[in-house]
Amino acid sequence: MQDHGNYVISINRFVKWLASKVEEAGITIFTGFAGSELLFDRGSEGSRVIGVRTDDKGVDKQNQPKSNFEPGYDVKAKVVVLAEGTRGSLTKQLIQKCDLMKDRNPQTYGDGA
Repeated sequence: MQDHGNYVISINRFVKWLASKVEEAGITIFTGFAGSELLFDRGSEGSRVIGVRTDDKGVDKQNQPKSNFEPGYDVKAKVVVLAEGTRGSLTKQLIQKCDLMKDRNPQTYGDGA
């Protein structure tokens, strides 16, 4: 590998290091599940995101509960950060619900090149 003037790192080790720094700052990281839908507060100021519902565990291919079924749970937070990448299903839900593409610049993505 030749990448003169740049660093080559292990993404696995970097993420573990970054997780420790984030947790030291008092932020909780939830791993091992996917978010299935956004939770909204429908208060007087309109809809705002207040959390995420996790996916159910222990379901078969037809989405039927198996013997080890565990329902998803709601994770609520003051701030919700969606960092799902270019195909994030929760981001798509938010864009559609709040009509974020109306009269806006479309999303763009870069590959770092």
